[in-house]
Amino acid sequence: MQEGTSATLLQELINCFGVAGFEGEVRDCIARYLGKLGYEITVDKLGSLIARLPASGPKVMVVAHMDEIGAVVRYIDDKGFIYLTPVGGVNPRVLPSSRMLVKTVSGFLEGVVGEKPIHRMKDEERRKAPELEELFLDTGLNSEKVKRIVKPGDPVCFKPSFSVLGEGVVAAKALDDRLGCLTLLLIAEELRSRKPRADLYLVFSAREEVGLEGARTAAYKVGPDIAIAVDVTHAGDTPVLGEREAPVKLGGGPVISRGAALDGEVTEALIRAAEAVGISYQLEAEGGRTGTDIDAVRLVGEGIRVGLVSLPLRYMHTPSEVGCIRDAESAAKLLARFLESEARDAAL
Repeated sequence: MQEGTSATLLQELINCFGVAGFEGEVRDCIARYLGKLGYEITVDKLGSLIARLPASGPKVMVVAHMDEIGAVVRYIDDKGFIYLTPVGGVNPRVLPSSRMLVKTVSGFLEGVVGEKPIHRMKDEERRKAPELEELFLDTGLNSEKVKRIVKPGDPVCFKPSFSVLGEGVVAAKALDDRLGCLTLLLIAEELRSRKPRADLYLVFSAREEVGLEGARTAAYKVGPDIAIAVDVTHAGDTPVLGEREAPVKLGGGPVISRGAALDGEVTEALIRAAEAVGISYQLEAEGGRTGTDIDAVRLVGEGIRVGLVSLPLRYMHTPSEVGCIRDAESAAKLLARFLESEARDAAL
């Protein structure tokens, strides 16, 4: 798949509403695409989509999460302003002036996150970060109209945006982890006419941002011999993060993690696959938990051997995350090679 086509598919994924627990639009988009490729598709009880390409060999599960951070409606005051409760790791610093969408039973309602103007802030207010409880969503409607449309518990996400910045670099909300979802779709495209040496399960998990829930139940359902997560990791090539803290560069290729929670043989097989297809790759150390679906998957049943491939990302959990499509395309080539030539030996 060419880069332009990848960008179009990624934008389609980004435009979907997918706050954790409300991933239906993303799931439907992915199901339509995989259905055209002939994959066997099922959806489990928590809403994760599982696409299978049957083959002889070990069961291999490759997982990326569909959901994104966001909020749910907590309270509507007498003036019609909406107060929110976070879903996932929402940073209140980035919320003021953000445009957000409330998903109601009657459709979407747009609003802007309001905050006291800087002209009216006291010195101490300017120095401290806002508390989420202090912020509110302004829809421009009066209380009667808002309360008729919006109910407590309605989900809220950042208004979709998608910009190509150059050199395959894009800015958008929810690149964590729609960039990983794109990678899995590219794998599906790559392998549809070739038989991998593994019984392949591509899992698009739900509810990762609220406790890695979907991947856990999907792994229980699939029962894989090996599982590999594709998620994002912090790029340290900006003024706000140094290489010592995050030694990963945007556009430097997919990141293969090595460490205590990851199976050594699976990890080395991923490295061999990257070298076999001649792509640039990066290494990242994980001392314990990775903060990805793999943390839940590896503890399912009697334990599952796991690996982790990550995609560099700048400004994670903001309305304008920045990632590189070429990193996702390279990750797909790496994993396709792993599934074709390395998975069987790694599972022994």
